[in-house]
Amino acid sequence: MYEDIIEEVMKEVLHRLWSYENTSIQKTALLVLSDGRHPLSEVITKEYNLLIPDTDGSKKTEDLYSMVSCAEVILATSVTVKQLINLALLSGEGYLEEAIRYALLLGKRIFVLEEGLEYRSYKATANKTFYRRLLEYEECLRQYGIIFTSESTFPFSEKQGKQTLLRKQQGDSKGITSFTKAAIDGIEEQVVLKKKLILEKDLINLNIKSQAAICIEKDSIITPSALDYARAHHMRFIKM
Repeated sequence: MYEDIIEEVMKEVLHRLWSYENTSIQKTALLVLSDGRHPLSEVITKEYNLLIPDTDGSKKTEDLYSMVSCAEVILATSVTVKQLINLALLSGEGYLEEAIRYALLLGKRIFVLEEGLEYRSYKATANKTFYRRLLEYEECLRQYGIIFTSESTFPFSEKQGKQTLLRKQQGDSKGITSFTKAAIDGIEEQVVLKKKLILEKDLINLNIKSQAAICIEKDSIITPSALDYARAHHMRFIKM
């Protein structure tokens, strides 16, 4: 009798913890730079916490910079010929140019949708010399570290690639493996924690820096105290 009661209580506790965790783990912040011609797919809108800047010029540059600072990933869904030239030459005062230049200074991960590159639609008619120059400008952006991708491969190109690398480097007998910034670009420190129930003391015992990513199993449960500790130390959880 008592065993049945204990089992039911445990089920309820685990259910409540699971519900609390699902509402508390934050999505990756994605700053979307778009003119509206290329609406995002449902996959992207569900996977990310979208940040959409005001493009009518009524907001201050400081507000745009604040959004860039908060974002973990930058995605430009469309780039005009003028914007491409401005970005390559580090000039221009438009919101897209301002945002990407500042993101480059902060070392943010920046993606551009190939479908949104305006100049490519003129390949059949454009002056050959002029078109080659635009290709050179695109290559210039690649040298800045900007990644050109299609919507069908985003967010997988920046997300699942990292998770694959993490899986390959797992296997620590103690269940904890550290990753340095050199191992995974764009993340200061990552730690894999193989436990079904994540407690506050588990995070404390890791002795890691703030702004770290804790990689956990899909069915792991995080206690409220552990979530509070993670938020206070700017940690985030990634389910493997």
